[in-house]
Parts: sequence; structure tokens; C-alpha cells
Amino acid sequence: MSHPSTNTSEEHPAHPLAGLGWNARVEAAFDAVALGGPDVLLPARVSEARRGAVGVRMPNHETATLAPTVRRAAEADPFTAPTSGDWVAVRRSGDTWLVEAVLERSGTLVRQGVAKDSHDQALAANVDAVLICEAADQGPNVGRLERFLSLAWTSGAAPVVAVTKAELAGDRLPEVVELVASVTTGAEVHAVSAHTGLGLEALAAQLRPGATWVLLGTSGAGKSSLLNALAGRTAMETGEIRDDRRGRHTTTHRQLIPMPGGALFLDIPGVRRIDVPGDGTGVDRTFSDVNELADRCRFRDCSHGTEPGCAVRAAVDEGELDSGRLERWFRLRREAEWNRSRSDARVRAERRKEWKRNTREGREAGRLKRGH
Repeated sequence: MSHPSTNTSEEHPAHPLAGLGWNARVEAAFDAVALGGPDVLLPARVSEARRGAVGVRMPNHETATLAPTVRRAAEADPFTAPTSGDWVAVRRSGDTWLVEAVLERSGTLVRQGVAKDSHDQALAANVDAVLICEAADQGPNVGRLERFLSLAWTSGAAPVVAVTKAELAGDRLPEVVELVASVTTGAEVHAVSAHTGLGLEALAAQLRPGATWVLLGTSGAGKSSLLNALAGRTAMETGEIRDDRRGRHTTTHRQLIPMPGGALFLDIPGVRRIDVPGDGTGVDRTFSDVNELADRCRFRDCSHGTEPGCAVRAAVDEGELDSGRLERWFRLRREAEWNRSRSDARVRAERRKEWKRNTREGREAGRLKRGH
């Protein structure tokens, strides 16, 4: 008498895209698009975004062009265009793969539009964690780090900070790490060296299978060298270091890079400008220590200026809170509020434009119906 197999791997074989981060959420998003439609669609993950086309993994590397509906949507709002990490539904059309839909996103890293009427840009999608690189020999720049942290927290992904090039800090390394840790409440900090191997094992232990990470930092922060060290191979080309030690841009497009333990990295170009997202949640998480103090103020609408019973100013006076950090909190909160108002104004303008277009088309349809 035969017995059913108890080997769960035989009963439930791994999905072909499991190594690319396929999970139950993505499967549900794909089914919502693909089931019941007229075409046979297949899931794929975007490894790099190009103008009018994308590189995808399914699991082989392929190039796919945007279907007309996806292209028109991207032209109207670039934020909807497929970006690195996106899951998409594709179909075969002759010798070409077409992207018919971009699946619902989770953990989206967003760069705020700069101009008043400009759209936000999705830098990476479906991200689980963000590895922020801050070079030990370049500062660190805590104001820039706070902006990166705000960006990461807003995405819904968990930030981790790597103090890179630790070997170049010498005796200053403990001081540098302490300064970084003082502004990274809620995020792990790792001092690492791609050259000596310091801290790599502990950092690699954070890279769980199937998780998607984004590598974020300015040019010259040692991102490519760190990624190569974690991968145990040359996954990214490294650039020369200029005389000002800032480094050259080595990443010109986004790539989906598998790691030995099963995690994935999205390496994106060095970001020169980080505008704080408008919803403010990232700033709140980054400055959770300041917000906790603000909750203790006597007045709920305390501006943290000269009001009596201000716990924030008291903490500054007593040396518990750095005055520079407080000023940066004020600055980033104002910036987030401005970006939120700018975004709302753009949405209202677009809705007015759409209403006028629909009204005009309705009048034209009525005129034709009447035969005038």
C-alpha cells in the first residue's frame, strides 16, 4: 500500500520566481490583473528601467516594451512608469514582450518632484529594506543621513545604516559610529570595510532570503565596493576616486542583483538631491526622539520657542538634545509641509484640467448627437 509523500518540497514546489522575491502578496496582485482577461499574461520583475522599455527577469533576462495603455499612463504621470523592483504582467506579441500592467506596489522609494508642477519619481518599488551608506572618511554628514532615513521610513521599508570605509577612519571610527547612531533612532548601524572585511558577516546576516534591499548613498560612499564584498564577486563596477575623494558615478541605471543568501539588491544611481516626502511620516520616524519630547510639552500646540513648559527647549538647555538636530527637525518638517501643499496643488490642477476636458468632450458628443 502506497503512502502519500511527506516531502513538502515535492507537494509544493518552489515558484520559479521565488528567487526574485515572489510571495503571496505579489501573487494576489498578479491574479487581480491576469485572471479573466483575454490575453495570457505572465509575471516578471523589472531589473532595470529604460526609456520606453524595461529589462525584466522571468526568470531569464528579457527586454519588454511598454504597451500603449502603460505608455500613455506613464506619459501622463511618470510615477506610474515601471521602475526597478516593480512586478509587471507581460505578454508575448510576435517577437516582443509587452508590459500590459504594473502590479500594485509595496515599499516604494520616492524622489519628490522639484518643480511646482512636476511629478514624483519612483526610484525603486517593492523594497523590504534600505541600506544607507555613509563613508567614515567623509564626515559623516548627519543632515544628509537624516534625509536618507526620512526617505527610507516613508517608503515603508526598514533602514539599515552602513558606515563604510571604516578602515580609513582610524582611531576616529568609534566617534564616527557614535555620531551616526545618535541620529538613527530605530535603525541598526554597522561599521563595515569592504577592504578588510570588518563587519561584513554581521551585515550579511541581515539579508534574509527573498528580501529586496536598496543600496542608497551619495557617489563615493563605497556602495559598489560594499555590494561586491557582500556578493563575494564583482556584481557592480567600482569607479575611480577623484582628488576631492567624492568618487565618480559608477551606476548609470538600476539593476536587480541576487546575493548568495537569497536576498536581492536594487542598486540605484548616486542620489545628489533628497527632498523630504510630503506626508511627513518619514520625518516623524527619523526624529522620533524629538517627537517624544514634544509630546511632553505643556501645550499641545507648542511651537517649541519661548512657551512655558516646553520639554523640547528644556532638553536642549540641559544638553539632552543637540540644538543642531532640533533645527534640522524644524527645517525638514517645513520642507515636508511645503512638498505636501505643492503636491496637493498639482493634483487639484490636474483634476481641473481633466474636468474641463471631460466637459468639452461631453459638449462635443451632445452636439454630434443633435446633428449640429
